[in-house]
Amino acid sequence: MENRYRKVVAGAAGMLAMLATGCIKNDIPFEIVPGNITEMDIRGAESVELSNSDRTIDVVLADTVDLRQVFLNDFRITPDSRIINNVTGQELDTLDSYYLDLTQGSSVYAIPEDKPYTFTVITYQDYVWTLKASQNIERVFTLAGSQQIGEAKFSATGYSVVAYVPESVPLTGIDIQELKLGPSNATMDWVQADGTVVENVDPKTVHDFTLPQHFIVKFLDITQEWTVSVEQSAQYITEMSVNPWAKFAYLKAQGLTSAGDCKFQLRKAGAGDDAWTDVPDVTVDGVTFTAVAKGLEPGKNYEVRGVIGENYGDATAFTTEAAAEVANLNFDTWTQKGKNWFPNADAANSYWATGNEGVTIYTAANSVPVEGAGNAVEGKAARLETIGKVPLVTIAAGNLFTGIYKTNLGNPSTSATMGRPYTSRPTHLRGWYKYTPAEVTTEGNKYSPAKHPDAVGKLDYCTIYIRLEDWGGATERPANPTVIARAGLEDNQVVSEYKQFDLKLEYDDMEAKPTHIVIVASSSRYGEDFCGGPGSVLYVDQFSLGFDYD
Repeated sequence: MENRYRKVVAGAAGMLAMLATGCIKNDIPFEIVPGNITEMDIRGAESVELSNSDRTIDVVLADTVDLRQVFLNDFRITPDSRIINNVTGQELDTLDSYYLDLTQGSSVYAIPEDKPYTFTVITYQDYVWTLKASQNIERVFTLAGSQQIGEAKFSATGYSVVAYVPESVPLTGIDIQELKLGPSNATMDWVQADGTVVENVDPKTVHDFTLPQHFIVKFLDITQEWTVSVEQSAQYITEMSVNPWAKFAYLKAQGLTSAGDCKFQLRKAGAGDDAWTDVPDVTVDGVTFTAVAKGLEPGKNYEVRGVIGENYGDATAFTTEAAAEVANLNFDTWTQKGKNWFPNADAANSYWATGNEGVTIYTAANSVPVEGAGNAVEGKAARLETIGKVPLVTIAAGNLFTGIYKTNLGNPSTSATMGRPYTSRPTHLRGWYKYTPAEVTTEGNKYSPAKHPDAVGKLDYCTIYIRLEDWGGATERPANPTVIARAGLEDNQVVSEYKQFDLKLEYDDMEAKPTHIVIVASSSRYGEDFCGGPGSVLYVDQFSLGFDYD
């Protein structure tokens, strides 16, 4: 008793000494409170989409909205937080209304592509939101009958447009079907060759395009002078584009589709003229025709050309993407170091990672290899178990993911960082799993990025998912990476025997390419929020990526 008393006194004396010298260090972490925007009312917006995961505000404005005075009528943010307009430096109040200058003071009436419009929501942390605004001004220049080759080419910044016609069509006899150069509230005047201005002209009355014609477009307080041209062409195909993936390619061409049957022809690069083969299932829509070339080989050079009747377009060269695989996607390779198991060839989280290093501080690893009949489909598999009574975090889900794990006891929710470099575009993630769910016992804890009270008392769900992301050149995963494609499953049923799954990726952008890949398997779908059911067990094995078109 005396010895214990002396220790307490010594500890108290030490505390007083630290107070006297002002050397106490505050190691208590701030509470994690996400700074969300839950509602935004913008006058003249045709649509407003808020994403708390990406922290983006996607707004489509009516074409009559003045980009210099976009009226922000109202918004809602996380309670007890603040919001700053980073362009003006102004703190916004939900009781007031504001005008936003989306041109950011530019002399050009347009939304700058290289200057994002951002807000910061401030809680205990700062959360930057990006306003992605667009204004769909429908500009049209079409000619009547079968005169036009492909779509007219617009330069919205240069205020010019050109349409093409066959050489057989005289430039003195052009028939305009529709000419629209500004927003729906614009007026259009015609400047004749002698300088005379015809106000509110009907463009169908203008036929001579031997020289370019000039039109004045007026809206708001803005005046734009447009140059409208028509040119003759011997080539019936004006545009050819290819979007090559690993084993197929999207083909698109424009031209004088009324001049005959439209098709595409394909060959391997360097092959002779007799090697051209027709691509089946061509779709014609106005002056555009499209198809998908299937059965291609990854990383190979090809040529394609459009054909209309007997008119052949120039050959366009392209190279298919690589069908890049992911290391140890079958989970056969594991390395043990002390109490920890690593799903890699070395004793580190070098490509795949788990939360084992955090768990084994207190208990045995819960993401481990297994093998043998009933445990694995082939070779080794991963056994992932949600365990309870874990100090600091209460529960720890068994998990396996492409990325990095580094234990952070100050804020365990930041220990895992998803994603590894990857630039291919698979179409499927396939594999095998079996699952035994347990009852969820906790909604989360003070470190949880989100809590799930509705899950408590119900059966847990496992999750398997894949995401392809664009990190915009960053080497560390940004707070709001651009998700290019995703697929996933969640299951709360007992799957006692291995079940095969086939996840087809849904692409948000068919042209963009990823910089990183995220693949995750977890015994509790809300495991990253420390919500789950102790005893939930997920087995996964023999994952693979597919690259075929379907």
